[in-house]
Amino acid sequence: MATGYKNVKYSGIYLTVVAVAMLSACAYSEINPDAALADIRANNGYNELPEVEPGSAKLILRAAGSGYPANFSVSSSPQACRDFTSLGSVAYAGRGIVYPWIASAVQRGRRTEPYLVHEAKPGEPIQVRGYGSWADGTGSGYRTGHCGPVTAQFTPQDAHAYTVEFVWGSNPACSLNVMDATNRDAPVSVPVQIVADCPAPVR
Repeated sequence: MATGYKNVKYSGIYLTVVAVAMLSACAYSEINPDAALADIRANNGYNELPEVEPGSAKLILRAAGSGYPANFSVSSSPQACRDFTSLGSVAYAGRGIVYPWIASAVQRGRRTEPYLVHEAKPGEPIQVRGYGSWADGTGSGYRTGHCGPVTAQFTPQDAHAYTVEFVWGSNPACSLNVMDATNRDAPVSVPVQIVADCPAPVR
């Protein structure tokens, strides 16, 4: 399989800044919890969730579980796995745990966004595809690969906001988690249809 991103370079940057953060006596959330929470909300789409115009639906797309990048693409085609449009790549950067300057350095090194916003048509099924790139080890034991694509289809409702998270697990494994976050402080799970065998995005 192709290795996609320049994982060696970017993974090194990520591991370096995280190592620096771990050497700190306390996490940023312990030193300044209010500022840490504000940093999280400013960089995960929380502040944008209430801003949904009638006649539209909003998707906030982000990653969780690790600092590996994930690419999102969407399709409104009635046919499965057809006509995807790439929205870009996101990565979790430790917001609220590490200092903001460290998280920003991780984001720049990965060439990813903290989250993406997509305006969807309410009442029209949408396919959301996530495709992740990972890297592990050092020297001769260094390995890279991909996870996914994982594709979910659901129908957004008018004036509703949703979060779609590409969630990294162990091995590494990955999944998509879709939540109705119209009430951003009490999101609820959205039933989705898993679309199997969609092709990976073209690099």
